[in-house]
Amino acid sequence: MSADIAGLMSRIDEVCNKVADLPRQEIVLTRLIYFLFREMNECFNGKLAVFGLNTTSYVALMNIFASPNGVIHPLELSNAMYSARTNITRLADELVNNGWISRHPCPSDRRKVFLRLTDKGLKLIHQVLPVQSAAMKEVWKSLNASESIEMQELITKVLLNIKSS
Repeated sequence: MSADIAGLMSRIDEVCNKVADLPRQEIVLTRLIYFLFREMNECFNGKLAVFGLNTTSYVALMNIFASPNGVIHPLELSNAMYSARTNITRLADELVNNGWISRHPCPSDRRKVFLRLTDKGLKLIHQVLPVQSAAMKEVWKSLNASESIEMQELITKVLLNIKSS
């Protein structure tokens, strides 16, 4: 479902008219970012579905792919994805069941396991990357290069502010 920007603004204005001293601009930005995330997620999930993926499983695979030697500890993956360890366990189960990753015991600590891409997972990543890259370019094509860099800097600034609060 596409976000109704005019309706959003109208509802925010209505609330701000009813309640004094609300931070209208901050509310607008927060809601727009929420809608942006939802729309991007929907767009990317549509592209990834043909591969049997969604954005969560794709991001997990990419985090493993980006790790040294294609190996990651589940706690590292949890931190990288801002997700609870139990969610990562379920996600890893799904990725293992699909044959995209495998679990390997840690040689120095039997309680630990590592997640590793399989050949099938690596092949999948190489199939998905061009499609996902094209989708990302399409999503952000309304920004020129300097606007894109500025957007990155602004979002990073807000994220760092939240993390330091």
